[in-house]
Amino acid sequence: MNRRDFIKTGSGAFFIASAGKAFGADAPSNRVRLAMVGCHAKGRGCQVMRSAMKVPGVEIAWVCDVDSRALDFAAAEVEKISGVKPRKEKDLRKVLEDKSIDGIISVTPDHWHAHSAVLAMRAGKAVYVEKPCCFCPSEGEVIIDTWNSTGAVFQMGNQRRASLPYREAIDYVRSSGVIGELKWGKCWYMSNRASIGRGRPAAVPQWLDWELWQGPAPRRDYRDNIVHYNWHWFRNWGTAESGNNAPHFADAARWALGVGHPESVQCSSGMFFRRSDDDYEWPDTFNASFKYPGEKFITFELASHCNQKPMMNIGTGALVYGEKGALFLNPHDKAELFDVKGQKIREWTTQSVTKAGSLTDPTSSLDCRHLAKYAECIRNRDRNTNSPADEAVKSTMMPLMMNIASEMGEEIRFDPKTGKPITKIPERLWSREYAKGWELV
Repeated sequence: MNRRDFIKTGSGAFFIASAGKAFGADAPSNRVRLAMVGCHAKGRGCQVMRSAMKVPGVEIAWVCDVDSRALDFAAAEVEKISGVKPRKEKDLRKVLEDKSIDGIISVTPDHWHAHSAVLAMRAGKAVYVEKPCCFCPSEGEVIIDTWNSTGAVFQMGNQRRASLPYREAIDYVRSSGVIGELKWGKCWYMSNRASIGRGRPAAVPQWLDWELWQGPAPRRDYRDNIVHYNWHWFRNWGTAESGNNAPHFADAARWALGVGHPESVQCSSGMFFRRSDDDYEWPDTFNASFKYPGEKFITFELASHCNQKPMMNIGTGALVYGEKGALFLNPHDKAELFDVKGQKIREWTTQSVTKAGSLTDPTSSLDCRHLAKYAECIRNRDRNTNSPADEAVKSTMMPLMMNIASEMGEEIRFDPKTGKPITKIPERLWSREYAKGWELV
């Protein structure tokens, strides 16, 4: 096995993350220079940024954020950890003018994901974008077209694709037939989110560029309960709890079943547990079913405000069923195999499939492995990332179609060969309204 083939495997990506100097990743000629887009101190961006700096050979050359506090914090953090002083900029478009950077890591609000990815690819850069990779289905079409026309390296931040236990367990159950053909993926996410209250009109904080934060989205007045996290629950900027969490385990179930586009999608939803004094605009509860060719299907149950008794005593995950048993894809980087009587017959953990020793933070270790794969694909100009654009869009379409099916109140049928809808979907649901000058075509 040559170096490039080894890197393309999950074990190769992990080995690089833990011992990249063996491949010369720290050599100047192998440095990967990235721009970190979205890096608030208490947000997901900071977590990803720190993980990226653990990957040998990765340099954070720019930090980019519309929050001046985040910019100052991130720049100081990068310099403290890596010894490299990054450049600071609030506007991604200016960052992309730098011909010396190789790619971006975009950890922005959902309404910015597709725009940041498409702008970067058109500028000749690689893209790592958090899930969901697009805000609406039409943006997914633009991502695919741009990815194909530019030949860019693209990876979505669905980190479970970097899980070695998942990879080995899925390969084993498929090849051995120990629980028969996999037919059904049951996924769930249950939480007990606090109320976001009723926001009040307020002056835009001095540290925030509200105009640039809104970017592609139609303009709305600033309110005091939107930035930095609660935008998820507003239709103008977020994609609901479905877009926030379904891409992880709906994707894992789709991966295990080996399916692509669905034949049909149905979804029931409602605001069953939301507080009356809450600005939350999306349903807080979803129950969706995706039917695939070969009599396979995936269900996803989601409740934002009802963490009473989660499945398998854990808030999120996926169970994939065959006729002789089930495979549990545990969120903590572990897979467990059960027979038809519910008895555990095998388990895969990071420690059991590697000799890396204990990893105390499963999320961080997955981030590192996922980012290591991204960096190596940039070095090798290899588009076969853990989650390339075509696969990323398929998995992002799952929560987007949950939202659309629940809005329409009917089953939506698709051509599974192309992913194009057969059922007529209103343009306002397939696409979205953009601020003038920000249209994505």
